[in-house]
Amino acid sequence: MKKTALFIIALLFATVTFAQSTMPIDPKTEKICFRKVIPTEGTEDEVFNRIYSGFMNSYYRSPATIVQQNDGRTMKGMHQFQLDNGDPVKSKWPWITYRFTIEVREGRVRYTLTDFMQKTQSKHGCEEWMNKENPLYQPVWDSYLQQIAAFANDWGQKFEESLVPEKVIEEEEW
Repeated sequence: MKKTALFIIALLFATVTFAQSTMPIDPKTEKICFRKVIPTEGTEDEVFNRIYSGFMNSYYRSPATIVQQNDGRTMKGMHQFQLDNGDPVKSKWPWITYRFTIEVREGRVRYTLTDFMQKTQSKHGCEEWMNKENPLYQPVWDSYLQQIAAFANDWGQKFEESLVPEKVIEEEEW
């Protein structure tokens, strides 16, 4: 009986540990961090122009207002999105702010999404939602973390799609 109980407890701890490790954490900052390096074709200027015209202008309503740094090789900005708490009566909440960095190098591009913060009177890092030992823990936090991961994956997918150069069709002269 004790072996069965110990096995079940060990299985629960393994499940909790696995559930918490689904979010990528930067070991230096200990914050949620989605980062990917993507190989690209074209010069740095061509790639950077594709990013701004193809991704920034289509993904964001007003990219000039969210980009905080743009030196032609590195673009940094801050934006926000809203999570759904599943309550149809109350307004959707919370708002999540995040920072993005896009770096262009010859033959590759790296994007980083980090600093996910709950936008309240005092900002709280979303990493707090991963701590199930917190006395204030609420089961809805798991849903919030899943929504953040889904947002980051969608952002990354749309970003990668924008990096594909458009095929130029040359007209034949008769």
